[in-house]
Amino acid sequence: MKKNRRYLLAGMLAAALTAADTSAAMAEAPVLGASTEGNAGNNEESAASVVEAGGGMAESVPVVEAGANAPAAEAAGGGLSEGGSPVVGGGSPVIGVGAAANSSSGGPGMAAGQGLSDPTNVVPGRIDYFAEPVKNPTVAVAEKYSYESMVSDLEKLKSRYGGKLQVNVIGTSWDGRNIYEAVLGNPDAGKHVLIHAGIHAREYMTPLLVMKQLEYGLEFYDRGSFGGQSLSALLGQVAVHFVPMVNPDGIALSQFGLDAIRSEQLRQEIQQCYAWDVSLGRTAAPMDRYLSYWKANGRGVDLNQNFPADWDMLSADMAPSYAGYRGPEPLSEPESQALANLANSRKWAATVSYHSMGNVIYWDYQGNRVQQASGEMTALLEGSTGYRAAGSSGHGGFKDWTQIKEDPIPGVTIETGSVACPLPLSEYGDIWNRNKMVWAVVARYAMEH
Repeated sequence: MKKNRRYLLAGMLAAALTAADTSAAMAEAPVLGASTEGNAGNNEESAASVVEAGGGMAESVPVVEAGANAPAAEAAGGGLSEGGSPVVGGGSPVIGVGAAANSSSGGPGMAAGQGLSDPTNVVPGRIDYFAEPVKNPTVAVAEKYSYESMVSDLEKLKSRYGGKLQVNVIGTSWDGRNIYEAVLGNPDAGKHVLIHAGIHAREYMTPLLVMKQLEYGLEFYDRGSFGGQSLSALLGQVAVHFVPMVNPDGIALSQFGLDAIRSEQLRQEIQQCYAWDVSLGRTAAPMDRYLSYWKANGRGVDLNQNFPADWDMLSADMAPSYAGYRGPEPLSEPESQALANLANSRKWAATVSYHSMGNVIYWDYQGNRVQQASGEMTALLEGSTGYRAAGSSGHGGFKDWTQIKEDPIPGVTIETGSVACPLPLSEYGDIWNRNKMVWAVVARYAMEH
C-alpha cells in the first residue's frame, strides 16, 4: 500500500478536530516484560505511580470543554520501541493539521491537530457537539467507577433519554455480573461501530471514559453538530455500540479486593493465583496490593490474550495469574465469548478497543486484512487525540483477531493515560480532552466509507 495515497481522507476531517498537543512521559514499571498491544497495558507495580483508594466527584479535574485549548501535560514526547511499546523520551515533531507524516513507529503518521472545532462547521440552529458540558450529568467522574455505578447509570440514561438508547445484555461473567451493550443511534442504521472498554481489570478508567462519551452523545443527539453535520443525521446513518465493561469481575476485584467476589470457588482460585505468583517471584506485594494490580478476569485469564489471533504463539507455561495467562484455549472465557459473539453478529464498519496506558494508538497486525481502512481511521484519530501510532506485536488480542478473521473489521486499540495503572483521577481530564470526540470521528469515517 502506497503511503502517499493511504490517508488522503485524513486531512479532510482532521481539520475540524481538536487535540492537545501533548505526549506525556510514561512511568516505568519493574515486574513483567515490555508492553505490547496484544498484552496491552503490561505496566506493573510502580509504587510512585499508584494512588490508593479514593473515589468521589472530580470537581478539581481540569476538564477542558470547547472554548479553550487543552493545557499541555508534559513537554516530553514518548518515542516507540521496536515492539511498539512506548518509552520515555524521544518523540517526533508535530506536523500541522491535515498534513501527512511518516511516523517512526510505522504507523500512518497523521500529526496532532491544534485548536478547536471550526465554528463555521457548526450546523445553523445547533451547537457544536463539544461546545458545552452536560447539565446535571448522570455519569459522575470518580477514581473508582464501579460496575454498580455503571449499571445504575445505564438505567438512568435510558430513563432520561428514552428511545435514543438501547441497552442489551450480551453475556454474563463467571461471578454472575451482566456484560452490557449500549447502542447510541439508529439500531437499524446501515453502518455500525463497536467500542469496548474495561477488558483489563486495573484499566477501569476506560469504562468511565466511554460512559461519558455515551452520555455526551445522548445529551447532544438532537441539538448538536459535528464536522458540519447534525449529530442526529450522523446517528441516523451510523449506530455506535458501546460495551463499557467487558471484565466486570476483574474490575470489582482490582477496585475493592477479594470481598467483591461473590463466588467462594473464585475466591479460592484467586488466592491460588497469588500463592503461585509469589512462588514464581512474579510479585512480592501483599495480597491487597497485588489485587489492585489485577489485570485478568475472575478466573485469572487475561481476556485480551484469549482471542484466536496467533493464540498458540503465547506461552503455554503460564498458569492462572493476575496478568499474562492466555487461558486453556481461545475464547475459553464467557467475557471473551460475549465480545466475540457480538463481533460476529453483524457487519461492523469499525472497532475501537480502549486500554491504558501509553497515549498510543495500535492499528496494525501481521495478516491484517483491513490495513488501509485501519490506517485511514488511525490517521484521523492521531489528529483528534494527539496520540501517536504503532503496530501491534502481541498475540491473542481482540483487535488483532477482528483484523485477521474471515470477515475482518477495521480497528484500533487506543491506550490512554501516562502513568501505570490503576490510573489516578488526575489523569482523567487529559484523557477526556483527547478522547471525547473519538466515537464521532469513527462514526463519521464509517458513514463516509
